[in-house]
Order: sequence, then C-alpha cells, then structure tokens
Amino acid sequence: MPFADAVDRLESAIRKIERDDLNAWCHLDLETARASARASDQRAANAQSLSAIDGCLIGIKANVAVAGWPWAGGLRSRRNERADSDAAVIQSLRAAGAILVGQTTMDAGALGASGRSMQGAIRHPLDPTLSVGGSSGGSAAAVAAGHCDAAIGSDTIGSVRIPAALCGIVGFKPSPGRLSLHGVLPVHEDFDHLGPLTREATLARDLLQVVGALKTSASGLSTTRLSTAPPYTELRGAVVTSFGDVELDTTVESAFRSAINRYADRFASLERLEWTSATHGPLSLRKVRRAIFALCEHQMWLAHREHLDNHPEDFDEPLRAMLEFGGQLDAVKLQRYRATVGDFVARWREMTQGVDILLLPTSPVPAFAHTLPTPDSLADLTVIATATGSPAATIPIASEGLPVGLQIAGQPGADDVVMTLAEMLSG
Repeated sequence: MPFADAVDRLESAIRKIERDDLNAWCHLDLETARASARASDQRAANAQSLSAIDGCLIGIKANVAVAGWPWAGGLRSRRNERADSDAAVIQSLRAAGAILVGQTTMDAGALGASGRSMQGAIRHPLDPTLSVGGSSGGSAAAVAAGHCDAAIGSDTIGSVRIPAALCGIVGFKPSPGRLSLHGVLPVHEDFDHLGPLTREATLARDLLQVVGALKTSASGLSTTRLSTAPPYTELRGAVVTSFGDVELDTTVESAFRSAINRYADRFASLERLEWTSATHGPLSLRKVRRAIFALCEHQMWLAHREHLDNHPEDFDEPLRAMLEFGGQLDAVKLQRYRATVGDFVARWREMTQGVDILLLPTSPVPAFAHTLPTPDSLADLTVIATATGSPAATIPIASEGLPVGLQIAGQPGADDVVMTLAEMLSG
C-alpha cells in the first residue's frame, strides 16, 4: 500500500533531522519535499496513488545525480559540482511518487568504509562514538534514525550491506545490471551497484520492484518455488562453517550461530559448506578483497589524477594514499589482480554447485569506535557477492547489544529469490 499522511510524516522526520546530530545529511531539499508530500496526500485522497512507494520518504547518497542538487560524491574536488539531470533511478522514484528528502553523506568517492565524510564522522544512531561504516554511511544512519523510510546507496565491495548491518537495518546489492548506474559517479564499472537501505525487507522489495530490479530469476529459480511457510521447499541452502583467514568478532559469531539454529528448520535442506575448494584448497577472502580494491584504486586514480596532480590538498590523506597506490599499478600488476578475482570466482562456483542460497555474516565485526582504525576485514565477507556477481541482502539478527547482520546471497540473477527469503526470514 502507498504511504499515508506524507505531509505529517515528513514534518516529523524533519524534526528528527533537526534534533539529531548524526552528520547523516549533506543537502536537504525540504521545499520540494513538502510539495511532493502534499501531492502524494492528494493522490491518496483521490485513490490515485502511483505505486506502493507513493509518499515514501527517501534519502539519496551523494554520488547519485539529482537535478539541481550538489553532486560531489563526498569529494572536495567536486564540491562546486551540481547535477544537470536526474540519474535513471531518480527518474523511476519520482515517477513512483517517492519523496526525495535530501542527500546523504558518504566516504570520499565511495572508496572506503570508515564512515567518515568530508564533513566529519557519521555518527551511529545508537551511540555517537561509534562508526556506521561505509561508504553509504549517511544513508544507513538516516534510515536507522527514522529520518526517512528508505535510502538509496551504492555498493562496490559492500558499501550498502556493511553500514546496513552495523546499523541494524536491511540492505540489498542486486545482480549486475539490475539497477541502472546512469547518473552515478563510478568507482569501477565491473563492481558498482545501486541498492536500497530500509528498516523492513518488504519496503526494500517494493522499492526494487518500482525501479525494475526484480525480474524472473535468470538462474531458473522462482519465488513460486518458495512456499508461503517454512520449510522453503526445493531451496537448497548452505551455511559457511569457517571463514579461512577472516576472523569473526565473538559478538558476530554468537549472533550468527544463534540465527542459523533459528533458521535451520526453515529450509528443506541446509548443508554445511567447507571454506575450501576440492581442486585448489582453501580460499583467501582477504586476497580477493585486496585485489578488487586495488583495481578500484587504479580506476579512481585514472578518473582523478589530473586534479590530484594540480590540487592534492583537495584529497585527505587516506584517499590520496589510495589514489597514489592505484597510480603505481602497471599492466602486469593489474592483470595479476584480475586473475586473482577470476580464480576466486572459478573456485567459488566449484564449491557452490547445487547451492541456491548461502547464509553468512555480513560484517566480521559490529560497529567500532571512530577513534579506532577501520578494521581491514570489514569487506572480507561482502566481497564474495561482489566478485561473483551474486545478489545479496543483509537483515538484522542480533536480539541485544550492537546490531549484527546476516547476509543472504544467491546465485547470479536470483534477486527475486534472495529478496523473498530476506522478507520471510525477517518476519
């Protein structure tokens, strides 16, 4: 059903934004949002709502173009840029009657997951001393704090899923090509995706349907094969039993094991997946994450090298170091990194033959203090779906303490199955 009382809900959200000090927003378009809310309420009164998300309050990550808004992508080097036209996803949201509240903060250039924007640290709604992760940190914080119903983020190696997990909300990375990247500042075209962040999986599904990201599964699976109650017949699930060179925080491991015990009887079968390839031996997620990140660093260096040479002061030290590293990579090194990714994908397909759904933690650690270094392993579990082109959702599973996310990954193209299962397990 469309969202009711859009005007009242928007005004309530504005009060929360003004009250909270989260650094979740870098631009608000309240005049336009209020006009959109009035129009949505009028359509609802006339039984003419445009879609299931008519009246939904949405935040937009700062690397997505919205006509007339700043379009910096978290970069000081782009601080004076404004978008001339809407990104494809924005056009779809407007046509569906969504209310665009404003632009959310992000890590510089979407290259990193520290949860720090050029305006400073993005503060966690549960504890301002904690990071929300990134790079879609402002989007996650805004949704978790109730500033908006949903947000659009971008996910290259986990930038939607990680902050969603750390904030205790739902996030989704679709299969490649399911959501248009037209009008989105790129990191690397082979790995970039757009995805929603919401407090409920049902809304994420509605959003994905509106923007055309959910289609009949290319894998041959269909949501019609999922019964309306567990066990989910014919769905072959797997749980990773160990994570190789990735060490889980005890809080994450405990919440994950408890969740698996709760969900064990939801599947017709739920096998244990060993973290090794019969042909090639153990897998190193750290190695493949580092390879993809290096490819992204090189691509970002190509995009920004002229400005970096002329105005290095516009790049903070961590980002400057990443770009400079990317600039040092020659063709031989780049090919080696690409081969690492390709080898991982081949091994992964060998391991997961006959598996429809994989369950694993989203982040190896929960939210961490801003004063501490960003954990190197933060994207070691989300990189799997990035490398393999798999759809992946994260849903909250911790019943107490800091939020922990469960990652639900499917075979490439099975976006509808993954989102349906996320909705079912969240219920």
